[in-house]
Amino acid sequence: MQLHWHRRNLRPSPNPALSTAFSAAKRTDSAVVSLFVLDDAILARADALGVAFMLGSLHALRDWYRDHGSDLVIQHGDPTDVVGRVAETIDAETVVWNSDHSRLARGRDRAVQQALARDGVEYAAVSNEQSTGIPTAGRLVSEPAAYLVDPNEFGIETRAVPRLAELAEAEYDSTPLIAGTESARKRLEALSNGTTYRRCDDATEVDTQYELARRLG
Repeated sequence: MQLHWHRRNLRPSPNPALSTAFSAAKRTDSAVVSLFVLDDAILARADALGVAFMLGSLHALRDWYRDHGSDLVIQHGDPTDVVGRVAETIDAETVVWNSDHSRLARGRDRAVQQALARDGVEYAAVSNEQSTGIPTAGRLVSEPAAYLVDPNEFGIETRAVPRLAELAEAEYDSTPLIAGTESARKRLEALSNGTTYRRCDDATEVDTQYELARRLG
């Protein structure tokens, strides 16, 4: 079994780590389970628009897995515990994820790597930009359903994609950013630490985030 841990990249393609997991499954005649962890350390530093975008992406990603006869495992907790527990449940040969160079992600990755190493589980953080020593397909295999397995077969607990209001006791701050305010300072810190899910590549995406924030509560 190969365990793929979704993080910032909430799409099936392009996704170097997921492609790597599929390549390993094809090579070893095994299968892939994918996991996403709702991590409070990340959620506490993200803003409403970013979290709304993340939740919308999770809905679409889960639909993709279900369309291919599988499902996305969604759990809430500390990745150090969750990733290792799921890996043990499916007897994973390797846990694969896309590398992330933000300060918070580096610390989280070290903790997960140490936990997996203690349990004797191989792991690989796959670069989004350059090749590693691991065989990685440029694209997903032509028939993903042939290598995906339904995590329900392992009795793995999964949860529905939550609403925005369910993720914090207090509502996320979705007010406009105003220079010099505490809200602006906190969001600037989140951006500089690389811990926000907010994606503002163009005006269309920003509009999408506002619509997702409205729909998800």
